[in-house]
Amino acid sequence: MQKKILIACTDADSASQLCRTFTRNGHATHIVRDDADMLLEILENDYLAAIYDLEIPAGGGLKMVRILRTIRPKLALIAISEEASTEFGGRVMQEGVSYFAVKPLNFAAIENTVLRLLE
Repeated sequence: MQKKILIACTDADSASQLCRTFTRNGHATHIVRDDADMLLEILENDYLAAIYDLEIPAGGGLKMVRILRTIRPKLALIAISEEASTEFGGRVMQEGVSYFAVKPLNFAAIENTVLRLLE
């Protein structure tokens, strides 16, 4: 059975690379570019994992993470950001994300983390 992964990322190259990575592993992926589309996808489909760019323009950032945790508490949620400070990373992890990645992305680390979380 294909496991569904949602990618919410404004950087088209990163989103495409993530999509290719998980498609190659036999998973179904979908890319969105804003919070509204992400919420609709999460509500309408049974995603097991989501990768969320905290810098989506006009996005909710950590507020969106809290919303996702409320509506899908078991969702494997990976947050990505340009902010690399330990303080910010700690705040993100406190919101219940499964993994926090800093840009530029280490695609292999994200792939390994998501595949481990989906086992």
